[in-house]
Amino acid sequence: MSNPKIFEVEEANKMITVISPLILELKEKQRHVQSEHDQILIVDLLRGEEEIDYDSEEGKDYLKRTRQLEELIQSFQEDIIKINRLGCVLKDMERGLIDFFHVRRDELVYLCWRYGEEQIQFWHDIDGDFENRKKL
Repeated sequence: MSNPKIFEVEEANKMITVISPLILELKEKQRHVQSEHDQILIVDLLRGEEEIDYDSEEGKDYLKRTRQLEELIQSFQEDIIKINRLGCVLKDMERGLIDFFHVRRDELVYLCWRYGEEQIQFWHDIDGDFENRKKL
């Protein structure tokens, strides 16, 4: 594993303009993934043990929806990888929590940001989490 990217506060704050739309997109994709998954699950539950006739219109639609779900999941995973490649750590997608490695008083810590906040105002120890964050 390579060394983590270390951010200064100003640099991490600039990154928010890049990260914010990615988080919004991830949240939308997550809702879409859940909706599509639920629809496929309903079809599976209603079908029970009955085999799917993939040549029928229902079967073709089922295959199309499962392929779309797989593509959506892949796109979702690629977006997470984009965030990681920027040097950011996605801690909680639903709450939009992102951490940035930072050195504070010769100690490696996280700068902590939550989707919707205008700038980074908090930090926490590497072993800590959102509930343990402290004001900069």
